[in-house]
Amino acid sequence: MKKRFLMLAAFAMACYGTVNAQNLVDEMYFNARGSFDFHSDKNKDTKGVSGEYFNFNMLGTISDNLTYRVRQRLNKSITSDNPLNATDFLYFDWKLNDKWSFAFGKQEIFIGGYEYDYAPIDVYFYSDFCNTLPECYSFAATAFYNITDRQQLVLQVSNSPYFGGFSNELSYNLAWFGRIAPWWETIWSVNEAEFQDGKFMNYIALGNQFLLGDFTVDVDFMNQYCSDYDDFLFTDWNIVGKVNYKYKDFNFFVKGGYDKTPVNAPLWALSSAVYDGEYSYFGGGFEYFPLKNKDLRLHAVYYWEDKNEGRHNVSIGATWMMNVIKKK
Repeated sequence: MKKRFLMLAAFAMACYGTVNAQNLVDEMYFNARGSFDFHSDKNKDTKGVSGEYFNFNMLGTISDNLTYRVRQRLNKSITSDNPLNATDFLYFDWKLNDKWSFAFGKQEIFIGGYEYDYAPIDVYFYSDFCNTLPECYSFAATAFYNITDRQQLVLQVSNSPYFGGFSNELSYNLAWFGRIAPWWETIWSVNEAEFQDGKFMNYIALGNQFLLGDFTVDVDFMNQYCSDYDDFLFTDWNIVGKVNYKYKDFNFFVKGGYDKTPVNAPLWALSSAVYDGEYSYFGGGFEYFPLKNKDLRLHAVYYWEDKNEGRHNVSIGATWMMNVIKKK
């Protein structure tokens, strides 16, 4: 890990030294999160201090209409069959005009929902769908069309989220980043994700965010369907709700969710829970920003989840950012 970090830091400094004169590196930073974690269920208690995230980020400009982004997780393993397993973002974005832009490379698979859309370092506990989906980032070709300043359609063809790295299976994704009202924004999508040759799981994902003064409310609903299900709706589904309240340098939140998977689902179609049945969770906590910006964030979080007849979890820690280059 130390050797990898030093090599990457040296590479980043070399890139900065060679391209800064051309003003190509706009931002370069590391961010990390570490916590003391405690877990308790009917079987045992576990506790310890862990480094949960350590990311290298770089954003830059290649030309007037061509940009790039890199995000590498330095504490995530690299596998021999997938050397980019620890890479979230490695893509370039070409802006054709005010309406159209295109991206190619490793990027987010566009599945609707705000929980799914947040950077993982900003999420303390997930729904079972997000926890067990094999891959949220993949190589893809993506087209963006700006309907208005606040309405955007996204059309994407990517590797299937059911497989890490490269595979013969693909996913076809259509997403809408919209604004229904000044206080109601959306990330909605329709997805066809291939699990086996010729077998697909369909997603209808409806992410909604309500901006109500100091309160922000996220409500995500997803319905999943495959040809082996008897009914299209409410056979395999999940819902997630979160409420944030900002007060001075604090952010308080509560969050809960419910996942349901049919007990007779074929193994290839199990996309959310790793077991047949139901899963629920709820919890909350607070974040404190002592520097009045996002460079340092302290958190304390508790949540309960429906595992082993009830599992209790506590996380106390910090998230911090180390800026190397930051254009004003």
